[in-house]
Amino acid sequence: MNQDSSTRRLFVGLAVGVVFGLGVGLIVGLVFAYQIYPAEWTNAAPTDLRADYGAYYWELVAESYARHGNLEKARTQLGEWDPERQQAALERVYIEASPEVQMYVDSLTTQLGVAEAQSGEVAAPQATPAVEPEVTGGGAGALIARLAVVVLVVLVLAIAALLIMRMRRRVAVAPVGQVEEDPPEWLATLQPEAAAPALPALGHFVTSYSLGNDTYDESFSIETAAGEFLGECGVGISETIGAGDPDKVTAFEVWLFDKNDIRTVTQVLMSEHAFSDPDLRASLAPKGEAVLAEANKPMVLETATLRLDVLVTEMNYGNGALPSNSFFDRLTVELVARAKEGAESTEVSTL
Repeated sequence: MNQDSSTRRLFVGLAVGVVFGLGVGLIVGLVFAYQIYPAEWTNAAPTDLRADYGAYYWELVAESYARHGNLEKARTQLGEWDPERQQAALERVYIEASPEVQMYVDSLTTQLGVAEAQSGEVAAPQATPAVEPEVTGGGAGALIARLAVVVLVVLVLAIAALLIMRMRRRVAVAPVGQVEEDPPEWLATLQPEAAAPALPALGHFVTSYSLGNDTYDESFSIETAAGEFLGECGVGISETIGAGDPDKVTAFEVWLFDKNDIRTVTQVLMSEHAFSDPDLRASLAPKGEAVLAEANKPMVLETATLRLDVLVTEMNYGNGALPSNSFFDRLTVELVARAKEGAESTEVSTL
């Protein structure tokens, strides 16, 4: 699988994980906020009422005062009012209330020292400060909601961290894949006409797949000794067969990317079953050249300025209900990257 598709898949996975986490968090938060433990106003003061309800409240207190004549009780019932809210409430009283109720309100406001609403300078009555309204949603509910949010945030961060680590692992060179001064011994066994050019290796990489590694997709950077980037190579899952877990891999992609070339060269490394199945070979043909996977049989991929020698050093087929030799239990591949002889656009430093 080429690097572009691998990177694309990583970013898509990261985006899906973040969106999924945020969506679940939003849904859980809304359920807790509006269904399980909705917020409730407590200890609200009369001044917090809407203007029409505030006017009605003044009318009720004024009528009560007209009956019992207890000014302190009326002052306590009214509480402390915001001047603008009080002005709006009293204006509605003088517009909507009956003359009798207006008379009660006039009497009460006079006793409280409140100017008439029509004057536009309504002063708030002096009273014991009202308790500020509080929003409560149940102690246990609030705690559970906070814990749920924390868990979701941790989950999203963990998914993001795993994806980032996976991306770094793909672009990092494996410990056994360091550039070596001497080529691996198997290169010396190639026929003279197929032998690699007598140029130093730009990279010698080893990668292994084992059954159950459903996300197997290794890539390696090809650079000069001075650190100049030349391209990338790698091995990844191309096709699976059958159903159920784990995935049964029947074909791999071995690819080579050259920054000086417009294409990525790919060979599809197939199991015996896939290689002998005309329909399966035809479906995989657009991905690259079909090659039968055989241990210790060298393969070569070439681009404009790079050459990649490939050797399967270990290969075992899996056993099961699927056709014989149809999927891999284990596969180890060595990759040796070199500059092509006579490539003018590539500078190779002797190690």
